[in-house]
Amino acid sequence: MSGGWADWLREGRFAGMSEEEREEQLRLLGVVRDQVLDLARLGPGDDVLDLGAGTGLLTFGAHERIGDGWVIAVDPEVDNLQELLRTAHGLEAAGISYLVGDAEVLPLPDASVDAAVTRSVLMYVEDLAEAARELFRVLRPGGRLACYEPLNRRGTYLPTTVDWTPVGADLAARVAAEWEAHAASSALMRLDEGALEGALQDAGFAEVSVEVGERDEPWLVDEASAAARLDAVGAAGEPSLRERWARTFAPHELELFVAHLGSLAGTTLTFRRAEAWVSATRP
Repeated sequence: MSGGWADWLREGRFAGMSEEEREEQLRLLGVVRDQVLDLARLGPGDDVLDLGAGTGLLTFGAHERIGDGWVIAVDPEVDNLQELLRTAHGLEAAGISYLVGDAEVLPLPDASVDAAVTRSVLMYVEDLAEAARELFRVLRPGGRLACYEPLNRRGTYLPTTVDWTPVGADLAARVAAEWEAHAASSALMRLDEGALEGALQDAGFAEVSVEVGERDEPWLVDEASAAARLDAVGAAGEPSLRERWARTFAPHELELFVAHLGSLAGTTLTFRRAEAWVSATRP
């Protein structure tokens, strides 16, 4: 992946990574972008809604495929749209409009677009049924919906992948209990592929397909990468793992966890990532 948008990612969101890590993240994003846009079956002249556009991964990919059609980028965060607009100006990309809105109240007229695409958006939605109805409403007859959604509850993470028994059986059990409590309450864990499929069918969509896949994500443990995973934030407003543990465990217990991670330096652990590829059609 190359160009202004990818350069912005290299210098911004991926700035703390090695060049190899940056290129792998860009490659994975490119795979997601291309598969979502392929599922949407875009063609010249199509008008496309990019819901939850963020900084423009799907927006710019769709723009390259539709000729004189329009991409309507909708996002609840003004900062994201401003960044997207700056990138579009730098790329001299016309045919893109920008609207503030979310999945449950789309700022578009009925039957106004030929396709709607999303990436990691519906996982945040509290009312899937309403979001499905809104997507159905704004699509023209024959319009296509294509989505990529992580299924986080099916995945594995640092608390569930590391063997914590060396810090003591009691502490290891408490790590597992803290994780289960977090997973049960986190909005990032709630999306269920069956519920999503049902919401789309109930909204009136036809040809609903929800294909679930899994992939492995290897992690070479070192001091820097361990600290990065402890301090990573899944979404705005979500606490990091280090912050959650600081609320649950005593300082000396947290030090034990960090030391144990340090003892694993040089080893490779593997996380499981689950994801859903979704497509549907408005009759």
